[in-house]
Amino acid sequence: MKESSFRSSADGYWDPLPTARRLLAEQPFLDQFEGLWRERNWRNVPGPFYGARTDTLEMGRQDAPFHIVYDDDGREFVYRQPTDPAQVRDLLYGCVIGHGGHAMDGDDHWTVPGVREWWHDRSRVRQWAATTSDGLARLGGRYREHHRDAAQGLRDYIAHLDGGLDDYLRAYLFWLAERRPPRPGEARPDLVLPHRRAPVPPATPAVPAVPAGGAPLLAGYFVTAPEPLTGLDVPHERLTTACDCLLDRLPVDGCWFDTPQEALDACATIQLPAGARLFALLVPPEHADGLVRAIRASAVYEPVLLAHLDRPAGAGPAPEVASGGRRIGWEVLGHEDGILHSWLCNDLYQDAVRDLGVTTDERGLLPSREPADRLAAWANARDDTKPVTWFPAALVEWDTPIESRFVPIVPAPPVPTPIRWWERFLEL
Repeated sequence: MKESSFRSSADGYWDPLPTARRLLAEQPFLDQFEGLWRERNWRNVPGPFYGARTDTLEMGRQDAPFHIVYDDDGREFVYRQPTDPAQVRDLLYGCVIGHGGHAMDGDDHWTVPGVREWWHDRSRVRQWAATTSDGLARLGGRYREHHRDAAQGLRDYIAHLDGGLDDYLRAYLFWLAERRPPRPGEARPDLVLPHRRAPVPPATPAVPAVPAGGAPLLAGYFVTAPEPLTGLDVPHERLTTACDCLLDRLPVDGCWFDTPQEALDACATIQLPAGARLFALLVPPEHADGLVRAIRASAVYEPVLLAHLDRPAGAGPAPEVASGGRRIGWEVLGHEDGILHSWLCNDLYQDAVRDLGVTTDERGLLPSREPADRLAAWANARDDTKPVTWFPAALVEWDTPIESRFVPIVPAPPVPTPIRWWERFLEL
């Protein structure tokens, strides 16, 4: 496609790669595209250009503030794809200092289902950008202006997510399928496939709320900080979940603990948010085997969950939940490749309210087991969610603030140098 035939992404899709290849041939020093798809930063928007394992110098925005921003480690990624020759030039110059960590072979890897899945999970990157930009904007010191520019880039990313990116991606879907831009009046694919209405299960669940033989089983303990989130169509002033997509488990993502003391010891030496609390996840016995099968099928290492839920016959009584906590509600989860997904991060809230009449509290939690059972059965009957088996789960919270021994390192103030007597004459 010739550059002269460029059309904005609102009208069609313009392929930036011919322009990029011409510029790289004319200026070989710009060819620093050695990034690998398997190392791609999950925050990149779909398209031909992306950041993978770039350096952490945070210099890409000097030349490409309209396209490049930085993650928590300072690595660069592409938040807006170029849509004209001038933008391609800016992006190429911005990628030079990434020391080979950028790539331009996204068209060889993105698929129509892959783009739709990224768009489906966009609330994850939107929330990350909102939280990170707020933190950067509050930083001071000698690099204050740099931090403010990085924060502005993330706010630009949010604005792009909320308006404009959907048009670009619909045209990009057409390009991936046809390898040509859509012609005037030619329909472009939808980013979100129409929901197939799932049958509404009966009000009475097929299994009793607490089956004969035992109460919900302790799956493990975790630490997180409930917080207000944006980008979800659900009341969530203090969203609380075991889902990996919506909140960070502490001290690092994916942490499960066998006992409360293990959790408290692990968090004792890190800086914790003020709202960080200890939680336990409980799984009904009839759903425990399904979760265990999902964990083993994904070949991930979840020693705590497996030890609690996959107990051999004769192993003795299941571990009991520690005293002092209170059950705060129910949610619906599904396990995939070591990640717990929630029904809330799968855009099911509005449909569930309409079809099932469910209600959630300010934490995004269901009030009891019965609506959680119905919602899990309803979600499992759909074909537009994550490929998981949904199950109800209860959360227990310990409301005591977690004590931390973390002490920030404060640099010593500079020692003033005394003015020698003869230097006073130089000031006259």
